[in-house]
Amino acid sequence: MSENRTIALLYSEKDDEPFEGAAKGWVSNFHKFLTTLMYQITRENAEIRLMSEETFDAGKLDDCAAVIAILSQNLAANKSITESLNKYSKRLKDEGNLVADGIARFFKVLKYPFDADSHLPELEDLLTYDFYLVDPLTGDPQEFTRFFGNDAERSYWMKLVDMAYDINHVLHAKADSADEGYETIPREKTVYLASTGVDMVIQRDIIKRELLRHGYKVLPDHSLPKEAKALDRMIREDLDRCRLSIHLVGEDYGYKPRGSELSVVDIQNRVASDHTYQMVEKNKGLKDEEKEPFSRLVWVSPELKNVTERQKIFIEDLKSDAAALEEAEVLQITLQELKSIIREELVTGGRFKNKRDIKGFSQDAKADESKIIYLIADRRDVEATTEMQEYLKKQGFSVVSPTYEGDLVDLRYIHQENLRRCDASIIYFGESSEEWIRTKLQDLLKAPGFGRIKPMMAKAVYLRGSKEVDAEHYEKNNAMVLGNNGNFTPDHLKPFLTKMGSK
Repeated sequence: MSENRTIALLYSEKDDEPFEGAAKGWVSNFHKFLTTLMYQITRENAEIRLMSEETFDAGKLDDCAAVIAILSQNLAANKSITESLNKYSKRLKDEGNLVADGIARFFKVLKYPFDADSHLPELEDLLTYDFYLVDPLTGDPQEFTRFFGNDAERSYWMKLVDMAYDINHVLHAKADSADEGYETIPREKTVYLASTGVDMVIQRDIIKRELLRHGYKVLPDHSLPKEAKALDRMIREDLDRCRLSIHLVGEDYGYKPRGSELSVVDIQNRVASDHTYQMVEKNKGLKDEEKEPFSRLVWVSPELKNVTERQKIFIEDLKSDAAALEEAEVLQITLQELKSIIREELVTGGRFKNKRDIKGFSQDAKADESKIIYLIADRRDVEATTEMQEYLKKQGFSVVSPTYEGDLVDLRYIHQENLRRCDASIIYFGESSEEWIRTKLQDLLKAPGFGRIKPMMAKAVYLRGSKEVDAEHYEKNNAMVLGNNGNFTPDHLKPFLTKMGSK
């Protein structure tokens, strides 16, 4: 293969028929946009050579640094082309030239869903670049016929920009680099970013771009197997090479691989959970410098609306599983906040390992010996807790509350420090949702993971006013249910204070 900047673009003429009312078709627009982007990135005029069924010449592929194929039923119908591409790809593999510095020289593009693997088995391990939309409600694919507008900007253009950078990476890779440079990226700089349901594809692309921009290697860097056992094996192999796994969960449960009743999204979460437990056991008793830290972040979209009963159960299972380990956490925050958490996780080497210097927050021990009660309330309920706070202070307790202003990472750290240091905790349920309450209750369960040594003297959920809640759920988690009978009165706290040894 030569070291020039020529790129072959293979396509079927049927995939480039002009749209209604337009002069150009899908492939012509793709060619034009990609050419423009490549020039903006490189400031070089890379030649993107169009090859249709009529002009295809397998011999000319050797003159190209990269090959792009618009894969469709139309192109696959030409057996001579698919046979030539399989032979070409196998030869590159045998010569060690298919991958350049971690990125394949062959780019598989889908303008519409299509099972290309059965026609191009030599390329089945390569990732595809999916240039189409999927309706998250119906699951129906939609081909792009308009290339400008909100959906197009967020999906089509983001994917095109990613692809342009990947092509540029291949064009400028050293001829003898093969996969060597990419493979030498250390475990500490490698992240498993799980595949998602159709409604989380854009969010996943955003996180992937952010990680790559900061020099991290992102796995999986290959297509996931469509058979459950092979999928399980590949996920485990990838996780062994990673410092962190990230899982984005939305409304779509995801597709099921052959041989499984679970979706790919679910399987990846389960395998990552197993891996987290295994790493915890492996690191037990080792010195800090000997440990191989691994943690898992599960992000649940805060904008869930049309959630099936199965997806609700899946999300609750994720939260329950994560509650048992310091190294696992479920977050339901904005995507921008998630990016901050990921950056903190990777830069510090662990959520709970470093003390932070936060203005106005002291980590020193109290001068007196009063017991600390952590009163957890949503921002909307701060004023409503005033009367309870004043009463508890008069009883000789030190009352601490969450912080609501500042950097998310700092707020999260203060919350975990309060859980680590307090003697007891009350979760105040006023204007917040029951889902928020359950999340905070799970935080109480995870307190030992934050460095807490002794058990809490008492845990309670205080209900302001009258509410219909699953009190049995709280009691199963050793939390008393208080209030639930009008406005606050000191009598509401009697069971809690009795448990703390106070009258």
